[in-house]
Amino acid sequence: MKPIDRPRASHWAADLIDVAAVFFAVGTAHLFVTLLGERAHGEAMLVASGGILVAGALLRRRWSGRRRPAPHRHTAMPDLLAIPAGDRELMRLRTTLPDRPGTLARLSGRLADQGINILAIQIHPAEHGAVDELLIAVPRGLPPSTVIDTVTAGGGELTELTRADIHDLVDPATRALTLARRSPTAEDAVRSLLSADLTDTPGAAHSAALHDAAGHPRYLTRHSPAFTPTEVSRAQAMIDLCDWSRSRRPT
Repeated sequence: MKPIDRPRASHWAADLIDVAAVFFAVGTAHLFVTLLGERAHGEAMLVASGGILVAGALLRRRWSGRRRPAPHRHTAMPDLLAIPAGDRELMRLRTTLPDRPGTLARLSGRLADQGINILAIQIHPAEHGAVDELLIAVPRGLPPSTVIDTVTAGGGELTELTRADIHDLVDPATRALTLARRSPTAEDAVRSLLSADLTDTPGAAHSAALHDAAGHPRYLTRHSPAFTPTEVSRAQAMIDLCDWSRSRRPT
């Protein structure tokens, strides 16, 4: 059985209501003319009244059509990774490259030879070279050791490879602002942003000294990898933003 086209049925119902309104209005006009005793010109007045009512109904429908919002058209959201589902997996790659022209291009070429696609990249200037963080789509079944060997062949050192998810595609600035708004404390925000802890005393293998709004010392800590100056700056900015946001909340 063919399904009923409900939007079209509703339009037919509206048309019937309009016609019924016209007949009712014409009958009312006829009664009005009869009561006034204008029998000589009754037909002309009825025709004129009917024409005016029909014109008014058409204008109303046209105006309603203009004000009616256009139907929402759903379009298929393109695959952000441009790869078939299940063929690849997201991974986060962190490596140190020599700070000279062409090194990143060389690494990109090595990754491309293995079918690895670079989706996002962040470059952190460091004391010895540049620390590159890459979000990559790795062909499923390619061993992590092969990925690390490929990076090493491309000039990378101190390479670390961890799993990632689709949320890592969000750019760092947007992610930081979202965390500052949603996280109850600066500790939670820093942990989500940098995979690090915010403590009152240094304790892990790598730490960086920070401070809160009152000037009290805070320490950014994690076991690995070492913090870059960019990450330390982000952590301090996150503390300041969370402290400011907390001070603005009603008590």
